[in-house]
This record gives sequence, C-alpha cells and structure tokens, in this order.
Amino acid sequence: MTSPQSKSISFAKVIVFFAVAFGIGLGLCGLDYFLAARGIGKRTIEYGVGPLDGVSLVVMILSAVGLILTTVLWIVVAIIRGITRRGADSPQSAEAANDRSPTGDNADGKKDDQ
Repeated sequence: MTSPQSKSISFAKVIVFFAVAFGIGLGLCGLDYFLAARGIGKRTIEYGVGPLDGVSLVVMILSAVGLILTTVLWIVVAIIRGITRRGADSPQSAEAANDRSPTGDNADGKKDDQ
C-alpha cells in the first residue's frame, strides 16, 4: 500500500541540492586554479581572471543564498508548525472533543435531544 503524496516541501532535499551546487562551485574554483597553474586562461598578473572564475562565482553565490534562505525558511516553518500543533493540543480542544461520546451521551451521561 502506498502512502498519499504530501503537499509540503521537503526542505532536506532542497538543502542537499543547494549544498551540492555549492560544492560544484567550489570544485569549479579548484579547476580554475588548476587551469591557471598550467597557464590556461590567466594573464601574467597575479590575480587575473581565469576561464571559470565567473561561472564558479555565480554558482557559489546563488547556492549560498539558496542555502541561507532555505535554512531560514525551514526554521520558520518548523516554528509555525510547532505553534499550531501546540494550539491544537490545548486542554480546551480536548474538553470539546470529550463533550460527546459516540453513543450520543453528553459528558454528564445524559442523552441529547435531537
């Protein structure tokens, strides 16, 4: 038997996606450094622009921003869910649920007039 699909966002999967993208950006930086050490793409100045500097910088910035925003959103959603669940488990709602039994009796044992 399969479980029904949940309409909530899987924040863990989004975090993993952005973390992998950030790792790819770091890898591109390493590749750019390797290419520069071989004399590919860099000029003679010490801090010249390599062939992958722009791409790796964009990937790292976008993934870092995504990681930060997703983590903050994950925390906010967890707090909101905790508050709403705590409110649903209050003693007042439990008393309201116990006011009626499945047999139609009130909490004091008397029958309802329907």
